[in-house]
Amino acid sequence: MAATPAMQMMLHALQANQTELEEIINKALAANPALEKAEPAPSKDPVDYRATQHRDFAMQSISSTQTLAEFLEEQIRQNDLSPKVKQAALQIIPYLNEHGFFAEPLSIVQQELGLDEKLFQQARRAICDADPAGVGAVDIRESLILQLKRLGEHKGLPMQLLKNHWDALIRHRYADIADALDIDEEAAELAARRIARLNPDPGSGFSQAELNVISPDILVEEDAGELKVSLTQEASPQLVLSAEYREMMAEHADKAEVRQFLSKCFREGRELIRALSDRNTTLLSVAEAIVRIQHHFFRVKNAVLIPMRLEDVAGATGLHVSTVSRAVRGKYLQCRRGVFELKALFTTGINDVSADAIKQKIRALIAAEDAEQPLSDAEIEAQLSAEGINIARRTIAKYRDAMKILPASLRKHH
Repeated sequence: MAATPAMQMMLHALQANQTELEEIINKALAANPALEKAEPAPSKDPVDYRATQHRDFAMQSISSTQTLAEFLEEQIRQNDLSPKVKQAALQIIPYLNEHGFFAEPLSIVQQELGLDEKLFQQARRAICDADPAGVGAVDIRESLILQLKRLGEHKGLPMQLLKNHWDALIRHRYADIADALDIDEEAAELAARRIARLNPDPGSGFSQAELNVISPDILVEEDAGELKVSLTQEASPQLVLSAEYREMMAEHADKAEVRQFLSKCFREGRELIRALSDRNTTLLSVAEAIVRIQHHFFRVKNAVLIPMRLEDVAGATGLHVSTVSRAVRGKYLQCRRGVFELKALFTTGINDVSADAIKQKIRALIAAEDAEQPLSDAEIEAQLSAEGINIARRTIAKYRDAMKILPASLRKHH
C-alpha cells in the first residue's frame, strides 16, 4: 500500500538530520501562521550541560553551506518540467544518500510515494539529468553508466564493459573480457582505465557540507547503575498551535472563507506536530534498543561492539527494517566514551571480528599498497587469513564497494 501524506511526512522527518529537520520546521512556520515553536524547558543545571558538551565534540563548520539535496532541488525547480514531474522529483530527492545514490530499492521509494511507474521514471530521469553527473543511480555501476552517457560515450568499449562485463571488470579479468568481445587484452585494459577516470562518488563534493556542526541527537547517561537514554532538545524540537489563532478562529466563526483557511492551517499543523512526535518516539525506541544490545560497550571502558544488524534492532522494536534505517541516518549519540554516529554502532560478525573492524583493516591494507601494484581482492583475502580472519573474496569485494574503493585494476597508477 502507498504511504499516506501523513506517513510520508513522518518518514521524511524521521530520516532528516538536525539541519534538515530545522529546514522542514522553518518552512512550515513560514507557511503556516497557526504554528509556533514551543519554549524549551529551562535547564536544571546552572550551566547548560548540552552546550558545554557540544563545544567539546563540535566539528569545524564547512565553508560550503549548500547540501547535495539543496543543489538538486534548486536545479529541479529551475528546470522546464511539468508541475507533476517537478513535484515528484522533489519528493524523490530525500531518498538519495550522501553519495547521490538511492538508499532504498526503487520499488519501495515508488510505493511509499504512491507514484505510478511512468511518473516515477520521469521524475527519476529529471534527477539523473541534473548535476553532478551520476546522481540518481541505484549503485556505482549505474552511476558510471550515467556519467558516460552524459559525455556522449553511449556505444564505446567502456560502456560495453559496464553494461555487460561488470563482474569481470571489477575483478580485472581482462583476458575473459577480451575473449568475450574478440578484442585485444590491452584494449580491455584501456577501457578500464577510461572508467577509472570517472567519479565513483558523485556526491563527495557535498557530503561534508551536510555535516556542518555535529551535535548529538541522543544522550546516554548512567544513573544509579542504569543506562538512561534521552533525546536532546536539538533533536526533538516542539511545535504548538497558536492560542492567538484559536481565538481568531472563534471570533470569525461566521466568516466561511476565514474559517476554511484557519481550519486548513490547524489541520496541517496538527499533522506536522504528530509527525514530529512519532519521529521522537521512533528515534528514542531505536536508540534504546541499540543501547540494550550494545550495553557492554556503553558500560565498560575499551569494550568492543558486538555484531548487530538493522534486522536485530527492527526485531527488538517491532519496526520495519527500512524505518530503523531512516531513524539512524545522520543521527549521533553521545555517551561518556564520546560521540558516535548511530550507523557506526552496527556491525556484522565474522570470526568474532566486527564487519567495521574488517573494513578498517581492508582500508589500511589498501592505503599502504604499492600504487603501481595495488592489492587484488585475492591478495587482501590472503593477508587477512594470515591474521586469522577468514573471509570470502566476494565479501571483501562487497565491503570494498561499500567503502567506495575501486577494484585493483582501477586503482593502478602508471
